[in-house]
Amino acid sequence: MTDMVTLIAKTTPLERELNITSRTVQPTDLPRLGELYFTAYDAGVAGDSLEVAIADMQASLEGKYGPFLPEASHVALDESGKIVAAVLVVERAVGDDTPEAPFIIELITDREHRRRGLAEDLVLATLDTLFNEGQKDVALRVEASNSAALALYLSLDFHRWSPESAED
Repeated sequence: MTDMVTLIAKTTPLERELNITSRTVQPTDLPRLGELYFTAYDAGVAGDSLEVAIADMQASLEGKYGPFLPEASHVALDESGKIVAAVLVVERAVGDDTPEAPFIIELITDREHRRRGLAEDLVLATLDTLFNEGQKDVALRVEASNSAALALYLSLDFHRWSPESAED
């Protein structure tokens, strides 16, 4: 089993203009979201086939991992309008071991478009959307060994969360 870390951050309004062209997730994005999910990870992580990855994305949009928040879920587009990165957010994650806060269930960037600030800008867009909707926090889970993702989230003022710390 992979060691996962739960992180949480305060939502904030945008303090700078985003460097990406983005919009909220639309139901018609499903095939591309599945393709992005399947190709962004190492073989087998997003399932054994593109069809399985698309089905998992569909399940995500239908609430398998918590009630989906399309208005807080964003996609980054390249010059031709193709989705090259996405952030998917739910109202609350499924399970008792997560914060009572909106939850980022997926942050995916196309392998050819990494290290360009897309993920950071998508998270900032989500933080802004949730802030403007009156939400105070947002949380997520990340593999403890994913140093690039941890560095990104820590740079955006996420910090470790545990059920014990929530009771304090």
